[in-house]
Amino acid sequence: MSVIFRNNTSLIIFIVLVVILISCPPIQTSKDDPFQDVKAIGVYANGTMLFKVKDSLHLIYPNGTSHSIPKIHCKQCHYHLLNSNNVIIEKHNHNVVSIWKENKILKSFKYDKLNIGEKNDRFLIMRHNKFTEYRIIDHDDGVNITKKRLHFNNFNERHKEHKEHKEHKITEIFSLDDAWGIISSEEKKSFFSIIQTKSENKTLTTKELKQFAGPSKCITTNQTTSNDIKQTNDTQYYCLYRTHTHRLKLVNIKNLSSNDNTFNLTSTDLFQDNISFETKTLIHIMPNVGFLVKATAKLNPKYYIFNIFEIDYSNHNNAFGERIIDNHDNDLIDDFFIFPNNTVIQIRMNGTHALNDLSSIIPKNNPYKNTHIKSVYPSNNVDIGTTTLNITFLNAIALTNTAANISIYYETGINNNTLLRHMFLCVRPHCIISDNSLSLTADIPEFTFNMPNANYYVEIDDGFVKYKYDDITIPGIKVKNWNITTLSTESKCSNKDDNFKLGELRFNSNGTEEFRKLPDAVKDYFSDQMRIELSKNIPVDDSRIKINDKKYEFDTVSSVNLYFSIQINPPNEGSSFNKKCSEEVFEDLNSLIRTSKDFITNLDLNYFTKNIDKDYGFQESSTIEKLIASFKNFIENRQYLIIIIVCSILTMLYFYGRYKNKKGTNIIVFKVALIIIDLINDIRFINKLKTISSNLFIPSVLFLLFPFILNVFFAIAIFKFEIQSSINSEWFKNHIKPVAIATILSSGDIELLHIFDSNFGGFKIFSLKFSSETLNLIFWGGFSNIILENLPQLIIQILYATIKSSSGIIDVSSLFTLIISIIVFLVSVIECSYHILMNNKNGNHQSDYIVERDIKH
Repeated sequence: MSVIFRNNTSLIIFIVLVVILISCPPIQTSKDDPFQDVKAIGVYANGTMLFKVKDSLHLIYPNGTSHSIPKIHCKQCHYHLLNSNNVIIEKHNHNVVSIWKENKILKSFKYDKLNIGEKNDRFLIMRHNKFTEYRIIDHDDGVNITKKRLHFNNFNERHKEHKEHKEHKITEIFSLDDAWGIISSEEKKSFFSIIQTKSENKTLTTKELKQFAGPSKCITTNQTTSNDIKQTNDTQYYCLYRTHTHRLKLVNIKNLSSNDNTFNLTSTDLFQDNISFETKTLIHIMPNVGFLVKATAKLNPKYYIFNIFEIDYSNHNNAFGERIIDNHDNDLIDDFFIFPNNTVIQIRMNGTHALNDLSSIIPKNNPYKNTHIKSVYPSNNVDIGTTTLNITFLNAIALTNTAANISIYYETGINNNTLLRHMFLCVRPHCIISDNSLSLTADIPEFTFNMPNANYYVEIDDGFVKYKYDDITIPGIKVKNWNITTLSTESKCSNKDDNFKLGELRFNSNGTEEFRKLPDAVKDYFSDQMRIELSKNIPVDDSRIKINDKKYEFDTVSSVNLYFSIQINPPNEGSSFNKKCSEEVFEDLNSLIRTSKDFITNLDLNYFTKNIDKDYGFQESSTIEKLIASFKNFIENRQYLIIIIVCSILTMLYFYGRYKNKKGTNIIVFKVALIIIDLINDIRFINKLKTISSNLFIPSVLFLLFPFILNVFFAIAIFKFEIQSSINSEWFKNHIKPVAIATILSSGDIELLHIFDSNFGGFKIFSLKFSSETLNLIFWGGFSNIILENLPQLIIQILYATIKSSSGIIDVSSLFTLIISIIVFLVSVIECSYHILMNNKNGNHQSDYIVERDIKH
C-alpha cells in the first residue's frame, strides 16, 4: 500500500477529511471546531489509520472504509498499534495492558514496564524484574498469542564492569528491532543494556548514559547479518534522549555480539550552539529516516527531524541543524501520521484545520554538508563575471551582528594550492535577506569568477545567519563543500591583433615611505616579488607581467607616491594557462586593485602588494610611454634581432659580391637565403601541426616529403652528369664538400644550385659552367617544385591561418611562415614566367639558358 500513499497523498487527505467530518458523526462535537477531541494514534503497516475520538477508537482502511470500536471506559489510557490492526490499551491507573481485536479484548496482562516492538509485531512486559516477550500471529481461524521468557542476571547483582554499583533500578524499556533495550539507574546515574531474544547468555553488558533525563526512543538503521565465525552482526541502533542540562544527545550502538550481549556505545550532542530544551520533549520514530522531535524552548514548541539514515551527526565538520518548523504562529503538530512510506501528514491546529505534509522538508545530505540549506546558486557551472551568490534555506532566517565572513577561493591547479579571490563580512549592503526570509543574496565583484574552465569554492563562517524567530545562529559552509566551475567563453579580443598593454599603479604614502628606505638591491627584489604576486592574483603567467625598468618614479608634485610601470604581454602560444588577451588581463588587474574597501583580497594580505593604492587603480600609460616601450620591446625581442642580423649580413654579402665582381649574379645570396628559410619554416610548421594533432598534418608532410626526395634526386642526377664532363671534373674534385652540402639544401628548391654558376664575387667555387641539359633540368625541377611544394604548402598554411583566426587565436610564428611562403611562391612564379617569355622570344628554352649563362660569364 505504500505505493498508493506515495503517489496519492491528496487522496489520503481527502479520505481522512471525509471520514472524519462526514462519516463519523460522533467526531463532530462542535460546529466551530470539527477536530475537537480527535487524536491521531498512528498508521499500521498496511496503511490503516487509527484515531481516538472522545472515548472511542476509529479505524480508517486504505480503501476508504472505516470501523468503529465501542466506547472504552478508561480515563488514563494510552493506545498503541499492534499488527495486524490490533490495539494495545495501556491502563496506567491499574497497570493493566489489554489486547483489543476489533470489538473484543483478546487478553490482559499485569505489568510494571511495557514497550511495543519497533515494527509493531511484538511487545515486552516487565513484571517483578522479569521480562516476557509476546507476539501476536493472525490466522484464518483466530489469533495466536505466543510468549517467551527472557532470562538474565539480575541488576541487583554486582556487574564486573561496575563493581561499585549497589543496585540498578529499571526505569525504561524499548524496542531495538529484534532486541530490547533497558535503561536502569543507580545513584543518579543511568545505564544502558541490551537483551537479545535469541541470545543464550544470561549476562548483560551495561554502558553509562551521561546525563540521561529522558524520554528516549531508538531506531534500527540496517538489518542483522550474523557471522557464524565471529558471532557478530552489522546492525546499528540510534537512540535519542534529553539530558539533565536540557540538551539532545544521540547515542550510536553497534558491534552487538550475538553470544554475550556486548556492544559499543558512542554519543554526541546534536547541537553545538547554546541550545537548551525545557522538560516537555516528545520523540517520535520516523521509519527509514530517524526521529521527529517536539521540544519546548523558551516556552515555545520547536520541531526537528533528525535523518540519521543519511547524516553523520558524529562528524562535527558537518554543518547540521535540523529545525523544520518555527512555531511563531502557534501551530501544533501533536496529532500526525507517519505512513509506511515515510510520508508524514500532520493536522495543524492553526484555525484553518489544514493538513500539512512534512515529507518534503526531511533534512537530506547535500554537497554543502549543511542541512539548513535547501539549495545554492551557482551550484556548479557559472558564467564568467557572475556577481551574485544565493543561498536558499529550509526555514526563515535573518542576518546576525557577528563578524562572519564569506570567502571565495581560486584553485590554482598546482599542488592543490588555493588563492583567496576576496573576502567580506556578510552584513548589509553585501548580504540581503529575501522578502520571504528564506534566502540570502550576496553581491560579489565582477572580477571574482574571471577565469574560464577554472575551479573555485565558497567558504562561509559559522553564525553568518540565524533563525528569524530565535536568537540561534546557523553554521556555515566548510572548506571545499561549495564548489563552482566556470564555463568556457570567447575572448573579447578574438577579432583583434593582440599587443602588449602598458599601465601604471602607485603605492600609498605608507608604502612609498617604506620603499624609499630599502637598499637598491632590495628594491629590485621587492619589485620582482610584487610582479609575481600580481600575476598570481590576476591570475596569469608571471612571464606575461613585466616591470618596464628599474627606475622607480615618484610623483613630481607631491613626492609622496611611488609609481610602477607595468607591462602586460600577449599569451605565449601553447604555454600560457590564461589565454586572455592583454586588454582583458589589464581590465582584470584594474578591477582587482579597485575592489571596494569592504572587500579583502589576497593583495591586501601580501607584504609586497598590501600598500597598492586602490583609489588609483591600474591606469593606462600615456602614448609617449607606449612608443618608448614598443621600441624597447622591439630591441629586446630576439626573433626580431636575429632577422635584422641576417638581413644585414645578406645585404653586406650582396654588396661585397658586387664590389668584387659586378657582372656576377650577386643577388643569388638573397634567393639562397629565402630557399633555406622557407625549408626551415615548412619543417617547423609541420612540427606544430603534429603537436596540435591537426587534420592538415598528413597533407603537409606529403607535399613536403615528395618534392624533397624529387629535388635531391635531381641534384644527384645533375652532379653525376656534370662530374662525367671533362670540363667540370676538376672543379668537382676541389669542391666536393660544398657540393654535398648543396645537395642537401637543394631539397628545398633545386634552383639553389644556381649559386655555383652565379659567379658571385668572382670566386672560383661559384664559377661552375653548367651544361645546357643541366640548366634545362634545373628549370623544370624548379617549375615542378612550384606545383608540388610551394603551392600546396601555401594553401595548407592559408587554411591553418583561417581556422586560427576564426577561433580568435593569433599565431605569430605561423603568420611569419605564411609570409615567407607567399614571397617564395611569388618570386618563383615571376622568375619562371620571365624564363618562359624569354624562351618564346628566342625560340627555345635551351638557347635562352645558354645565352644567359654566357652573359653571366
